[in-house]
Amino acid sequence: EFQMGSEDGDSDESPEHTVNLDAFWIDQTEITNAMFTKFVADTDYETDAENKGWSYAYLPESGWDEVDGADWKHPQGPSSDLEGLDDHPVVHVSWNDAQAYCEWAGKRLPTEAEWEKSARSDDGRVYPWGDNFDCTKGNFDDEKIIDDYVVSGGEGCDGFNRTAPVGSYLDGASLYGSLDMAGNVWEWVADWYGEDYYENSPSNNPEGPEAGHYRVLRGGSWSYIDRNLRSAYRNWYSPGSPGINFGFRCARSP
Repeated sequence: EFQMGSEDGDSDESPEHTVNLDAFWIDQTEITNAMFTKFVADTDYETDAENKGWSYAYLPESGWDEVDGADWKHPQGPSSDLEGLDDHPVVHVSWNDAQAYCEWAGKRLPTEAEWEKSARSDDGRVYPWGDNFDCTKGNFDDEKIIDDYVVSGGEGCDGFNRTAPVGSYLDGASLYGSLDMAGNVWEWVADWYGEDYYENSPSNNPEGPEAGHYRVLRGGSWSYIDRNLRSAYRNWYSPGSPGINFGFRCARSP
């Protein structure tokens, strides 16, 4: 059992409530480009970004936009590639893509509750490593690529401008050994998003609303501030939409 949600965050994080979960496994890190490459080679899978011909990305000259030719193999657009990024988290993946990969791997996406327990442990900590933010324990907004804000700790604190190789911050592990649960890339989870779901969610193995318009993302990314990196923070997006800071990890039951 653990305490899910927060009374100190946004309204969709409350009420804080007790949740009991059956045992489960969760990947220690986010899925990497090398892992995703094996999946595509085995299945000839085409991601939503490839089928659309674009994905959301940030370019200095235009800001956030639908960038033609941006996809998991071309993270900064058609002129970019994955050279030197094999151990970085795959990006430009939609919920649909993440779900397809996990099924191929004999796993599934974690539920929102499983993800939060993996990050917060059973003592309600704010971040995977504890209650106080520390910019050396993950990959956060310590650069001025998108705006002039940097997290407390200063510019360049985490050592990477965009994504970092998975598992780079061992001191940022949760009590269970889960890495990169705060920062690096947003992580898709299984649940539909419900703004008031916590008000009536079951106490045992909650799986989210039965239907919805958006799927939940957790954990923040390299471009987000410390408030949005809290383990209780909830984000959401349409399941067919890819983005430059959207990634995932898988889970499975015993």
